[in-house]
Amino acid sequence: MQRTYLFVPPEEYSEVRALGARWDSDSKCWYIEADEASDQFSEWLPNAEPDEESFSIASTEAYVAATTTSCQRCRSRIEVICIYCESGGVLGDPVAQFTVSGVSAMDEALAQQLKPWSNFYKLADADGEGNYFANHCSHCGVRQDDMYLHSEPDQPFFDIPRTAPGSIKLTPLAGTIRLSGNEHFVVE
Repeated sequence: MQRTYLFVPPEEYSEVRALGARWDSDSKCWYIEADEASDQFSEWLPNAEPDEESFSIASTEAYVAATTTSCQRCRSRIEVICIYCESGGVLGDPVAQFTVSGVSAMDEALAQQLKPWSNFYKLADADGEGNYFANHCSHCGVRQDDMYLHSEPDQPFFDIPRTAPGSIKLTPLAGTIRLSGNEHFVVE
């Protein structure tokens, strides 16, 4: 059965529960079955389907990949995340097992699901360049450059399918996620 995920502020949980929505404890989101009437849930449905061309990447099998590493400036141990897609499409072409770096835009549904990772946010450089979402150090506040997280074999998000068990935690994302950024996958 296909689910339609709802985006409900915590103060409205009791209201959607009373209307018959169900809680998905894995994704920590409320949902209704796709064949259920959605009129009574309209205020919690994602905005109208975004124009597919406005986002370059889409996936129904995506995860937040989280691990710890050293801050690129202060060397403190920090948690960093990225979006990992087991499968998806990039500009309409199917792609499997890839991460996304340099995220420049995301739909509201994905933004809501990323709220638990408050050190991953969008910040523009002083010169207006580099206006993208990135990890930031929880100690010194410095943006962590994605190049040092995805590009080389010794970096945490280089090849997620082949990382040591337990080194990366994958948290499933609900529904179809849509974003724009740079896909990274290992060519064998």
